[in-house]
Amino acid sequence: MNQILSEKRGLVDWGSRVNCGTGHKVIGAVIFGLVIVASPASARAAGSNSETLSNAADEQYDEDSDSLSSGFTPQVRLRGSGELKSIGIDYTPESRCSDNNWSTAFPTACNPQLSFTCPSGNPLSLCPTSCRACYDSDLANLKTSLSVSTITSYQPNYYILAAAKRLDLKVLQGLYNDAIPSLAAPDAATNCTFAGAPIGLCGSRYAAAILDGACGTTTPWNPEDFCSGGPYIEPLNIPKGSTGQFIKDGTIIAIQLGNEALGTSVNGQTVTAQMIITAAQTLREALDARGFTKVPIVVSLILGQEQTFCSEGAPPAGVDYIAAHPYCNFVASIPPSWPKDGSECWKQVQTLFSTISENYCGRPHTFIGETGYNTGCPHSMKVPSTTISAEQKFIQDLQTTTCGADSASGFPTFLFAYSDVCPSTGCAAGCSDAGLPNEGNGYFGIFHTKDYLTEGPAVAKFTPPSLACTSR
Repeated sequence: MNQILSEKRGLVDWGSRVNCGTGHKVIGAVIFGLVIVASPASARAAGSNSETLSNAADEQYDEDSDSLSSGFTPQVRLRGSGELKSIGIDYTPESRCSDNNWSTAFPTACNPQLSFTCPSGNPLSLCPTSCRACYDSDLANLKTSLSVSTITSYQPNYYILAAAKRLDLKVLQGLYNDAIPSLAAPDAATNCTFAGAPIGLCGSRYAAAILDGACGTTTPWNPEDFCSGGPYIEPLNIPKGSTGQFIKDGTIIAIQLGNEALGTSVNGQTVTAQMIITAAQTLREALDARGFTKVPIVVSLILGQEQTFCSEGAPPAGVDYIAAHPYCNFVASIPPSWPKDGSECWKQVQTLFSTISENYCGRPHTFIGETGYNTGCPHSMKVPSTTISAEQKFIQDLQTTTCGADSASGFPTFLFAYSDVCPSTGCAAGCSDAGLPNEGNGYFGIFHTKDYLTEGPAVAKFTPPSLACTSR
């Protein structure tokens, strides 16, 4: 696959791109995508937990995969083409609502149990009132300053969904990467994980936990009740009640299975295409059983993976959409470089998207889930002085192009990202200075937190553009 791209397009810089969240290497073209970090807990658990399914369970998984694939009746949940209201944006709460402040390589966005009593100092990670206020303020700023109507939230977070509902923001809701092997496992298995934490629910029972909430192996679970008996999983849609029904009320418009998970290692298992397909079909059945038959399932791919994951111009059965992640040379490399200005970068992104993503997975099934321009470490002499203006031009051209035509998929093009995710001292994803830590995701944001911390006022890197599409 990569060799074909190299020969035909001349775009491949052979090497490895590091997934900042896990340290895993993705061999191939460094122009391919940007990985959004899960929580540090997830990353640590994935690195330390060598437990895998037993041979018997592996055989059962293979049998279940075959039977589910052969017996699954595909029903495509296409949104249909339509005129866009705005460009979407990928939300990066780990750099906005976290009291970590780079005490670890990968900050975690606040998400305490709703029932917690705030301790002294009201820290975001432990105080529901503080956490809610942070997201309410931050997403209000996102909506008003950028005129955005849709965001990507990469990990389940009740506070983000509640704030989005209050602000009438639509959410492409992501799941942790370990949801894929957990959903693909047989129902009888008991060694699955949620955000790296062991949980005795797998297969359809895991799907029920994600959708209905869980405390340990008890599901459904009301998030207002204190959970002390195992992993706490806030529901994406509380089965009963007037609040927290984020799928039913239309806040969640689609569910994305992990982020760039294909080919990565999760808890000692390699995430394969068949595993993703099985996971998608398990989740599909759970959604359908709850009446959410029109909620599509999305899989995000590193650019180039479309060629083997899709066939005959469409994703496999159970997967409705592909979120493509095209980036131009070499803004998403580690370290990055900037051979193209903003306009040239957007032109290359369009070419990559049309000739690879849309070509192999089909225009009605494909949208850009991530793309952007990395402005680089703020104090590095090795970063061109033109990157800020280049990011502005990239966004301007992206908006002109995408707002000028209907979306074939019905989804907006998503810009990465709302805010920078690296400290003020720099990171390997931001520049080539020696000795920088491999942490964060670079400087793709329109905003950064004051002093590049992970908690505090949002500071615009330039005049925030309106991402609204005016009526044609």
